[in-house]
Amino acid sequence: MRRFEAGERILNIKDEIIELLQEAMDLVREQGTDTERARARAYWYGHIRTSLDNDHGYLASNITMADTAEELMEEEEEEEPAEDEEVPDAAG
Repeated sequence: MRRFEAGERILNIKDEIIELLQEAMDLVREQGTDTERARARAYWYGHIRTSLDNDHGYLASNITMADTAEELMEEEEEEEPAEDEEVPDAAG
């Protein structure tokens, strides 16, 4: 698997985690007490959600899962020469 593909897969995993996290919070909202809902949102939900990306209502994280994926994707793009660009051979 190439770096770019790894980055894409990480973004897909992030989206899956967000969906599952939302499902878990929906269950807490439906079945939990006010205290349980507040604690879930303030602690485990907040910690997990802010680690994934910065598309939420919390303070932004320094480095998120999405940031890492995007770095993998960008670095591969930068490392590959353009098709019309000459690449020096080993003979120099």
